[in-house]
Amino acid sequence: MNPYEVLGVSEDADEETIKKAYRELVKKYHPDKYVNNPLADLAGEKIKEINKAYDMIMNKHTQVNKTYGGSSYSGNTNGQASFQNVRILISQSRIREALAMLETLPRTAEWYYLSGCVRMQVGWYDQAISFLQTAVNMEPNNVEYRSALENVRSRNRTYTTTSTTSTTGCCTPCDCCTACMCADCICPCF
Repeated sequence: MNPYEVLGVSEDADEETIKKAYRELVKKYHPDKYVNNPLADLAGEKIKEINKAYDMIMNKHTQVNKTYGGSSYSGNTNGQASFQNVRILISQSRIREALAMLETLPRTAEWYYLSGCVRMQVGWYDQAISFLQTAVNMEPNNVEYRSALENVRSRNRTYTTTSTTSTTGCCTPCDCCTACMCADCICPCF
């Protein structure tokens, strides 16, 4: 499979062109458009192919030479370099790509740490705490992991305290819808 042909873009297309083509194809073949339609299975297969092609292209773009933290990064595919790529993706708020790359890596303490960082960045504090706690349990002397865990616990305490001291006592259905719309705007995973 040629992923560029699947998305209908040239091999020298920039990321914005690739993302635009991807979004258009997802809209066209999204399974919700084919509910109770005999083409539903075909559309589902097409979506899988589109997602795979997109991931292949974006992973290739990620592994191209990058600069991170002032040092040149050559895009090696060994474990350390891939974790470095995940860190780059997280710093660029490219959460979907970071998650996809993490799925290809061994589940080490760093894997759990980075998985926690991804979840913390999108505000999933309970999941972040769980992943970060596992990283700290695996490497108890790692200051970076401990610091991140304390950071997310602090944020979670602040959120819990703020939400339980609300003057209304509970949220209305409108509050829930507004929160969902807000999350949809700011979270790249939606």
